[in-house]
Amino acid sequence: MAETTEKEIRRYQLIGTLAIVLGLVGAIGGALIAHFTGLSETDALGRDIYPAIPRGWIFELIGQLISLGGTLVLLGGITLAFLYKRSMTWARASIGAFVFVSVMMILFGVIPNQWLTLTQSVWEWTPQKIAVTIPPWLLLNNEISVSYAAVKDIVSGTYSVVVLGAVAVAMYQWQGWQQRAQTAPPPQPVSTYGRPLSKVEK
Repeated sequence: MAETTEKEIRRYQLIGTLAIVLGLVGAIGGALIAHFTGLSETDALGRDIYPAIPRGWIFELIGQLISLGGTLVLLGGITLAFLYKRSMTWARASIGAFVFVSVMMILFGVIPNQWLTLTQSVWEWTPQKIAVTIPPWLLLNNEISVSYAAVKDIVSGTYSVVVLGAVAVAMYQWQGWQQRAQTAPPPQPVSTYGRPLSKVEK
């Protein structure tokens, strides 16, 4: 693997640490926004709960998106600070496994679950609600309707297939990058003026 200078490692650590801090702020802040905007407007006795805070699924969704973005930035910062262009050890392999599993849980667990919750509980996309009705003259006078529930399932299935393909491509590219890094020639020493130094045999 091509040598990485100490200066480069420190730079990656600094940028990664800043990303970790920003990611934590975004993740926690977004979670708080989603929590408080998703609260009921009144308690069991009919008293107002935090009347100055706006309510509604739009504000809750904004908070969830902020928290999601912050979490992804946090995981990217961990990767940059501890894994990027570093020799692999058992400790770094454990960190990499944690980051990978976390990203997969977000992509294939959290996001699809929130989509189904939004469409079923908030928007109430049921089979009884018709999204599109295809004109009968296009189907030999047969009327076919597509419900919102079908649209919900189509979006969910398409998302899963696209993300799965993107993950496979990303993993293939990552392995290719590692192989190129291992076969890359070591950096040649240069002089103060930027010219390559050559060893003079006596």
